[in-house]
Amino acid sequence: MPQRAGRRVRERLRSTGFLLPAWFSPSSSLRVAFHRARGVRIGREVEIGYCVIIDNLYPDLVTIEEGATVSAKSTILAHDESQAYTGRGPAKVAPTIIKRGAFVGVHAVVMPGITIGERAVVGAGAIVTRDVPAMTTVVGVPAKELVR
Repeated sequence: MPQRAGRRVRERLRSTGFLLPAWFSPSSSLRVAFHRARGVRIGREVEIGYCVIIDNLYPDLVTIEEGATVSAKSTILAHDESQAYTGRGPAKVAPTIIKRGAFVGVHAVVMPGITIGERAVVGAGAIVTRDVPAMTTVVGVPAKELVR
């Protein structure tokens, strides 16, 4: 087996092995620790809610910076294979970044390759398909800036 393939298998086993503890641990600090063990890059003082899905195949492409919050049942993706599965194009694999102090609401989905800016807010249930600038609030499907 080529060295890269063997490394990829080990990474996937590690990611999968820590998946359930990362979802269901009783405290945010334990959930953060298990997601870090899976390969997710997580800063200090990050809050992660219950049942948060952080990309299983490419957790190392997800970065959650210091002081950010990812609420319960949210999904943070670094890959999308829908085009490949339907024969309409290649899979998308891209780094996803939640910047310092950002907040991702309950049941939100952040698609691959997206950056959520510093202190930005993603509303509950939003599906983020474009980068969110710093200090901006987005809501809806697809997520759009909330104008007050």
